[in-house]
Amino acid sequence: ELTKFLVAYLIYNDGIETVIVMASIFGAQVLGMETGEIILFFLMIQGIAFFGSLIFGFLADAIGNKKAVMISLGIWSLIVIWAFKLGIIWDPKTEYWILGALAGIVMGGSQAASRSLQGIFTPDANSAEFYGFFAVSGKFASVFGPLIYGILIAITGSVQSGILSVLLFFIVGMAILWGVNEKKGMEEKRKPVI
Repeated sequence: ELTKFLVAYLIYNDGIETVIVMASIFGAQVLGMETGEIILFFLMIQGIAFFGSLIFGFLADAIGNKKAVMISLGIWSLIVIWAFKLGIIWDPKTEYWILGALAGIVMGGSQAASRSLQGIFTPDANSAEFYGFFAVSGKFASVFGPLIYGILIAITGSVQSGILSVLLFFIVGMAILWGVNEKKGMEEKRKPVI
């Protein structure tokens, strides 16, 4: 179950990392935001991410880590779809700030719930190794999303169409995570590692 979770994490975290990496480019190219605005935008996201971690911590305690991660990935998917259709309700820049606030909530929440989920699957004797792998895999995961995003932009000529590629990472990651059995993972944790 830990292996299935780590595969799911590699995929959906690639989507999260792509949103984070490409958000400034999206804001500058699609919305014409100035550098100062983009800095404020990211400061807002970081501040909100702290509270998102707390909210999702309570949510994970109430309904379980896997469900909390699934909810966060569902919200990430909605953010991506809304970013593609930016300007559907209000002016695009206002909606972008709202999306930033939502992203802040789920950014902190998805990361915190994912670490907790790994923690309940990881044998205590191997926790340092697995958390080290978790950290490195998070950095490695940020390669494919921007690559595919960039390829789509090159093909279509549209920054907004590239954002739809991120949706694929969330959907595939959620599908794999759906098959992860928390109870079985906790039982496997107690078995000795060979």
